[in-house]
Amino acid sequence: MTNHKDIYLNYLLSNDQKGIKTIYNEFLPKVEAILKGMGCSKDNAWEIFQESLIVILSKARKPDFVLSSSFYTYLVSVSKFKYYNLSKKKYNKELTIEEHNTLRSADDIEADFHQLERYRLYKAKMSELSPGCRQILELFFDQNSLKDISLKLNLSSENAAKQKKHQCQKKLIALIQSDASFKGLL
Repeated sequence: MTNHKDIYLNYLLSNDQKGIKTIYNEFLPKVEAILKGMGCSKDNAWEIFQESLIVILSKARKPDFVLSSSFYTYLVSVSKFKYYNLSKKKYNKELTIEEHNTLRSADDIEADFHQLERYRLYKAKMSELSPGCRQILELFFDQNSLKDISLKLNLSSENAAKQKKHQCQKKLIALIQSDASFKGLL
């Protein structure tokens, strides 16, 4: 078994029942609150929390594993990845890379966490746009041509679609840049 300095990680590795109970008591309510804020149900949050502990345990058993953040930060990151992957399966949308890529190593987890936070900010600001802007940007991001977009949205020309797309992109960028969390995600 690998020797780790983090007490919570040692609770998992040694299957310390009192310690594991401490992890649940201390971190489950916090993780549930975070996931609930992302649209997750309480039942799903509990399942995701458990699955995240299993992922962490599996990673920690590998000899080259290094916990480069706090246990709590790592747990939250893994839980968010689990939730995004669950959402992807549930709604059949591309929300994140499959788990085997997102949890490559402890060195990548912080970068991946920031990437997910940037995606969350993008989705939040996208939802603040008018339905027309959301629709044109979603069509564009789905790689529809400007000709197809103009036909689907009954616009007069490809140039009209291009201008509308450009205006909507400017609005989205302004919304993202005006958010208080934007500078911390660069």
